[in-house]
Amino acid sequence: MHNPARATTRRPLRLATLTMLTVSIAVTLTVLLHLALVSHFAHQQARKEAQLRLQQLSWQMRDSLNRVTGSAMVTVKLLSELPQVRFYEKPEATRQVLESIQRAVPDYAWIGVADAEGKVRASTHGMLEGARVDARPWFQTGIKSAHATDYHPALLLNTLLPKSTDPWRFIDMSAPLRDDAGAVRGVVGVHMSWQWVRNRARQLLTPALREYGAEVLVVRADGTVLLGPGNMVEKKFDSPSLRLAQQGATGSLREQGADGKVYLTGYSRTGTGGDPATLQWSVLVRHTEDAALAEARVLERRMIALSVLMAAVLALCAALLARRLTRPMDALSGSIEQAIEATRAGGRAAEIPVVSGFHEAQVLSQAMRELVRSEEEHRSALETMNQQLESTVAARTAELQSLLLHDGLTGLPNRRALMQTLPEAMHRAARASKPCALLFLDMDGFKSVNDTHGHEEGDELLRQFGARLVHAVRKTDSVARLAGDEFVVVLEGLSDAQDANEKAGTLLDVLRKPYQLKGAAVTVGASIGVALHLPGAAQDLAAWLARADSAMYAAKRGGKNTVKLAA
Repeated sequence: MHNPARATTRRPLRLATLTMLTVSIAVTLTVLLHLALVSHFAHQQARKEAQLRLQQLSWQMRDSLNRVTGSAMVTVKLLSELPQVRFYEKPEATRQVLESIQRAVPDYAWIGVADAEGKVRASTHGMLEGARVDARPWFQTGIKSAHATDYHPALLLNTLLPKSTDPWRFIDMSAPLRDDAGAVRGVVGVHMSWQWVRNRARQLLTPALREYGAEVLVVRADGTVLLGPGNMVEKKFDSPSLRLAQQGATGSLREQGADGKVYLTGYSRTGTGGDPATLQWSVLVRHTEDAALAEARVLERRMIALSVLMAAVLALCAALLARRLTRPMDALSGSIEQAIEATRAGGRAAEIPVVSGFHEAQVLSQAMRELVRSEEEHRSALETMNQQLESTVAARTAELQSLLLHDGLTGLPNRRALMQTLPEAMHRAARASKPCALLFLDMDGFKSVNDTHGHEEGDELLRQFGARLVHAVRKTDSVARLAGDEFVVVLEGLSDAQDANEKAGTLLDVLRKPYQLKGAAVTVGASIGVALHLPGAAQDLAAWLARADSAMYAAKRGGKNTVKLAA
């Protein structure tokens, strides 16, 4: 009769197919892992190299700015020491000195000397001579000490200087002029054109970096961009790298720009903090991460092409090898299938032949004949043994669990069981919104009973003491023995601290009654420390036990046989 269940059974894959699939999957995963590692480390290395390069460029730009501004400040200080400048009453001689300096350094757009009242007495090419500059920052700061005045537009000189494609912008260096007695009699100032900074930025970026879109930004302390792309100049700017640079840090990082692009940025700061003769600008050199990783991505594409080719070659080799290795196994599996079909049909299965090809297939075919013969016997024996083993393990597990969680002398829960009970009590207190209390009991007079009547009587006293505790509390409460003559009671469903104190007092009355031992009747008491746990309080088991323990010792010190409530 046709069996529908057998007709719908899916035929499993053959060994040759499985072998080829396994090898192909292994090759594919290996190639993918290789690609992932190469991509990761290539990108990581490219990013590190780009950040290091940008950091070095930032340092170079910073050092260049410091060097030029420092040189300008040295020039101003030297001018302030020259007699022709200090004593400007002969403007012709003073002008000659100033113009000689300007010829040596063309970036000095204007050099002038003003008297103490702020009137320009001599200057290069006579520009602004006679004009008052006492309101200008370079004069107001320079009359006090050598000072560098930050980037600013040309107000007085804008119409006097030659027209330029870029707007005239200056930084000023100024210093006081003193007579022989040391009194201030004027100020010498240098207006240095901002063009030298633009030129230095162009020199700093190689054509390759400019091709990648690298940018040099010089930012004033208030966040105004002094040098950078045209759409950013003299506008406010903020970024993580800028904030780090303003704090005096140097380095490089990866950051998100306001335009949504990811940049790699090297940063540093010029000048010296607290020195008015220096300018503290943040120098940022950055370009997009996509540009930095362009070469790494080219390498990645080449690796993908090579890996795909390698995977194809390996897959072909795997297919040929699988066919060679699985041919004997195919013959063996065919014999086994014929034997199964014969058995199902009620006939006698043909003997499984010994196949050749490789040693393992031959051994396997021989073993199959022996295996089929003894399979049923072994299965029956194993089932019996398994049932016996499961029963034995279950009994031993229950026994060990009981030993682990109970005190061997009193049969009460031990410290391990208590530490499992306390969190549950805290949770129940939180759910019921009712406090619970931990009673720490230490028997008073136990040592005397041990010394007088012996350890066996002492053990009996401990058993009766524990049993009396169990009978004295409710079924919802818990009793445990910690060690020696120390016991713990957990009271739940309390109304307040007074309720806990009263129940502990009642318990103390029960424990004071005489105990009948084999040799004599004895009376002992207990010192009880009570620690309350309120609903919603932090669940700190160690702290709760410590509070109850401290309260018990306070009860001991208070005269024993008393109850002490923990604070």
